[in-house]
Amino acid sequence: MNKVKVLIAVLGTCGLVTQAIAAPGFGQTQDFNQNSPSINIGVTDARGGGHPTPSGEPGIGVHSIAKGKVTGFSSLAGYVAADANGVHKISMPGSGTHGGMGVFNFSKVANADVYFGEWSQTGQVNDTTHTAYYSGKDVTANLPTGGIATYTVKGINQYSGSNALQGTFTADFGQKKLSGSIANSVLTVGINSRIRADGSFAGTATAGNVAGTNSGHFFGDNASSLAGVAKFNSDHSKDTAFGGTKNP
Repeated sequence: MNKVKVLIAVLGTCGLVTQAIAAPGFGQTQDFNQNSPSINIGVTDARGGGHPTPSGEPGIGVHSIAKGKVTGFSSLAGYVAADANGVHKISMPGSGTHGGMGVFNFSKVANADVYFGEWSQTGQVNDTTHTAYYSGKDVTANLPTGGIATYTVKGINQYSGSNALQGTFTADFGQKKLSGSIANSVLTVGINSRIRADGSFAGTATAGNVAGTNSGHFFGDNASSLAGVAKFNSDHSKDTAFGGTKNP
């Protein structure tokens, strides 16, 4: 064995050879141009400063601040504690250097680096910038090829502090189908999706009598969690973000 092969073998044994990095998964229901009040969902670049973060962390940016640079949700969560429903609320619709930052409600999926929530410029129900979103690390690369799993799911739509949506989704990995619903006292959001081999899912959504679409990803080993959004082009006030964990 030559010296190069020996070095590679040693590095591999020590765990230093570069491994494939699990892909991030993210999405948002509205995406305006950069000169309009809007958000940018994705993952972070490494940086220091006021919101230090490593690269590849799930995050969000606002186009009117630092040209939409993405800040990690884990950093933002440190500024405002989660409420009893596990939702962080950041409300800065217009003041100082963060003028135009808007209003955020977001939550973390338990035991996963996955976040979901909503944003609008004012936080009002009739705000046409209302956007649901999700972002997470480690999209599932080893989806089950069969079997049925249920997920306990929470949703966020026009969050007021006591109206988180709750429900159950069922994944039939053999049939490649994901379906279920989440609801609160005034809104029920249903989804019916096709599970794709790349760990994503997409399909139709309903909010009462309003028809829309849904999309999202499974995350973690053996699809241990999921997150996504339901989008309603005819009424974006109903756009809903959701996330959940697989039941034992």
